[in-house]
Amino acid sequence: MLRGVKYMKVKEKISKFGFNQTVELLEKSVEQNGLKVVSVIDAQANLRKIGFEIGGNKIIEVFHPKLAKEIFDHDLRAGIVPPLRIYIYEESEKTHLAVQNAAELFSQYNGLEELARRVDDVLDSIINVVR
Repeated sequence: MLRGVKYMKVKEKISKFGFNQTVELLEKSVEQNGLKVVSVIDAQANLRKIGFEIGGNKIIEVFHPKLAKEIFDHDLRAGIVPPLRIYIYEESEKTHLAVQNAAELFSQYNGLEELARRVDDVLDSIINVVR
């Protein structure tokens, strides 16, 4: 373990669906809950390009320009935080997901506590689609 390194808290769940269906449901849920999919990083495909095979492994980056505007109005330094990530991966024949904690990520910036709570509530709604 690295000394002095603080590990971020994440919310973790196991999906009741397979990997591809979980990714699809989450992407739809992002839009239905008022956020936007900013990008999707496909680690499985990227590793395949260099000759390695792993199970399903994607990161969905999410946020919304209106939230970014709120952030900038309070503390421009917090612009480094978004987009937030939902990590989906296969392990032990199950589909896992981990979601970043907005309250923790924004905690060091001025005036963003309420926005962070709202974002965490939205992220909870998004991931509840796979329970």
